[in-house]
Amino acid sequence: MDCISNNWGKYLNMKFWYKIVDYDNNKIKTLFHGLNGSKIIPIKEWIKADKKMVRDGAGSMYLSGWHVIPSVELCLEYLKRFTNIQNKAIVKCKCKKVSKKEKSKSQVYLANYIYIEDIILNINKGDMI
Repeated sequence: MDCISNNWGKYLNMKFWYKIVDYDNNKIKTLFHGLNGSKIIPIKEWIKADKKMVRDGAGSMYLSGWHVIPSVELCLEYLKRFTNIQNKAIVKCKCKKVSKKEKSKSQVYLANYIYIEDIILNINKGDMI
């Protein structure tokens, strides 16, 4: 039991973060940059961000990471910026090595590692925004 608590105890009390994703055909997908050539994100598995210099739209270049937001309420606020919310969902996740996304006017952070727990709001099912 000590081995389990020593290795996993630090993850049990981690803060939850939230991520807006595409959700289509029972698959969670990234909105923008993919992972190893695929936009599909596995659930209940730690995955490392593919770190590289990227650009969102016409913005400045930055070192990529998993885009996460500190609360569901802030995700809902951020979703108001989208022109198309079809096939969108919010997932609850745990993250490691999180930093504020530079030059972002909103509460968007970048995580080096993400573990998606579950979908908590599925726009396709008519969950309210």
